[in-house]
Amino acid sequence: MDVMEAMIVTFALKFLGLQETSSEGTPQVDMARENGVDEKRHILHTIAERFLDEEANMTEQLMEEILSETEDMETEELGLKEMEQDGHYVCSFCGMIYTSMGWLKRHLGQKHGFTFHNKNDWRDIPEELTGNVKIVFLMACLILHDTSNAYSLGDGNRVLRNAKFECLIHATSGHTKYRLWLWRTLAYEKAILSEKQAYEYKWNCAVNMRGGLSHNIPNDNLVEITVHKIKDRIRAAGANLTYNAARTLALSIDTSADIVHNMQQQANSRVKGRSRSDSKATDISEMCNMLKKSSFFDNSVRLSGFRGFKSPSKASISRIKDWLSKQKARAHMEMY
Repeated sequence: MDVMEAMIVTFALKFLGLQETSSEGTPQVDMARENGVDEKRHILHTIAERFLDEEANMTEQLMEEILSETEDMETEELGLKEMEQDGHYVCSFCGMIYTSMGWLKRHLGQKHGFTFHNKNDWRDIPEELTGNVKIVFLMACLILHDTSNAYSLGDGNRVLRNAKFECLIHATSGHTKYRLWLWRTLAYEKAILSEKQAYEYKWNCAVNMRGGLSHNIPNDNLVEITVHKIKDRIRAAGANLTYNAARTLALSIDTSADIVHNMQQQANSRVKGRSRSDSKATDISEMCNMLKKSSFFDNSVRLSGFRGFKSPSKASISRIKDWLSKQKARAHMEMY
């Protein structure tokens, strides 16, 4: 996380025209330091919009094109569903009957001159409108950082909001397993669970093991930690282990070690093997200096690690919509 935060800070320094983390900022940054919460939020929102427009090239024109394409596909889907009768598809122009929507679309294209959105892997967008791949990578870092912060504070709203963007990133990178998990998370909260259950599902996404602010972790991480502790205690039991002993060990797992660790931190006492040599701010400042000396932020330099990296803005909207339609039909059978 420290390396990722150093990359974000370094780009922010470059974008705002600052030399060091302690340098005097632009008038906008200076105003954000002096004003209240609402003014700070407005100034940061303005800076974020400038970043999207100047660096990421996520312009209003691109957003309008994606919205227009989505609306056209919705109109196509509604028109095809109107031709469905008793499990078959009847052409409303000539009365031909087909057993699948695919054959009907082929017939409409060949006989009646209809054109439908294809399912190409990538949208035909000029490279200058997709943004530099390094910028897209930094945007993914920002989403990951915001999601980690949301879990640490137990903010279910931000977790689910970011899940939409993460689902799009996984769709373009081919990570089907994570994409499906994120979509089902949204489906449970938006459609499947009752209002009360959805509220509990959203706001019980994290658990606090040590007490205090920003110490929450995701529930699945708690399961992994608990299983690891149980295995350690079972291994320590050795040959004397029995079923009842293992059951007692599992039931005795608690958060006492984490509570002791939290108390030691509050008392400013060092925990053996867990202390840092320097502060986090010092480490990030040093990493920022190293990144500024490197060629990472030079757009003319192509890094081998980003070979084949594709921007989510080039994803095929029709392919994504087709995948979502299939998952809705599957969810109707498996998740209800």
